[in-house]
Amino acid sequence: MTRVMCLFVGLLLLIASPCFVAAQGFGGGGGFPGGSLFASVPGLGSIDVGGMRLMPNVRVGYQKIGLNFNLPVPSGIAFFGDNSAPIDLQLTDANVWVGAVSLEGRVSPRLSLFLNGEANAKRNSGAITNEEPLQHISGLVPSQWTASQLEWWSIGVGGTYAISNDIAIVGGLRREHLSFGLTDPRDAAGVPINTQLSVPGIVLLTLENAADFQLKLWVPYVGIQFSGQSYRARLNWSPFLGASVKLPDQLIQNIFVFVAPGVTVLQDFEWKYSMNRTGTLLEGDFEYDLRFSANAAVKLWAKGSWLQVRGSGNLDQIVDQFIAIGGVPIPIPQASGSSSDTATLARYVTAAGLAAELAF
Repeated sequence: MTRVMCLFVGLLLLIASPCFVAAQGFGGGGGFPGGSLFASVPGLGSIDVGGMRLMPNVRVGYQKIGLNFNLPVPSGIAFFGDNSAPIDLQLTDANVWVGAVSLEGRVSPRLSLFLNGEANAKRNSGAITNEEPLQHISGLVPSQWTASQLEWWSIGVGGTYAISNDIAIVGGLRREHLSFGLTDPRDAAGVPINTQLSVPGIVLLTLENAADFQLKLWVPYVGIQFSGQSYRARLNWSPFLGASVKLPDQLIQNIFVFVAPGVTVLQDFEWKYSMNRTGTLLEGDFEYDLRFSANAAVKLWAKGSWLQVRGSGNLDQIVDQFIAIGGVPIPIPQASGSSSDTATLARYVTAAGLAAELAF
């Protein structure tokens, strides 16, 4: 997160620096150096950074994140402890408080540049999978998880070019991140799956299962903006966003074997799925202006977005098994496996809240 904030501050300085340059008297009396290069584009031949109008905006609100990740696991790969059924991971109760900061600079009557950053307040939510990792023991499905430390943020830069008084073309690039841990698995009856069975002085069985989910996006987009005296609405589309999905899962079984005193069997199963593919995104953003003066306003805002990614990725299964005699582990050869499997990811976001904006 520190690197994200450094990048955001750098972009902020980049977009604001022309104003400071102009204020020091550089650039030919306030005109944009080399502005004649844009003279053939309507509205850009008169760029004057010395007269740039800056509009910082702060948002707070409540956001709901929906996610569905489907992976058809082939027979013989025991992902999440199951041998054949597809994995269907869903987020539940992923409602978070969010904050956003943006800066828009109007550099000509038609051209505006903007950058923004958003992030949520980390919290635990819920998740379910259609197959619980130890189905062969409990026989109950689905499995419930705690989606721990849910983190979402985005940072972006872009611009708008007005083609009329109330319509503008939008373009930009955004980096987005979503991650959470899958901990505390429970079966359909709510009984914890991670467990330890013991008798006095002897641990008979230890079961531990945990996973992590991570989604990273690069989203280049184009769109259209409609604006009026008291509102602004944007509709953006990206047919070729870049998505990186990672889902590692680990199941540890430590089983006491009554062969001789101090003999145990340790099994460590790891599954790692990774996918880097392109996808599609559609999003909308709406602001209603409750303006107090020409330079200050409070706004109501709402947004929604939907994306889908589908493509093949790599699924690897790694099995480590040991017999521990007197605390000394002895490895037992085990077969590992890998395959290329097609997964589908869908994610939606809805949010609403209040914003404050200044202009100077």
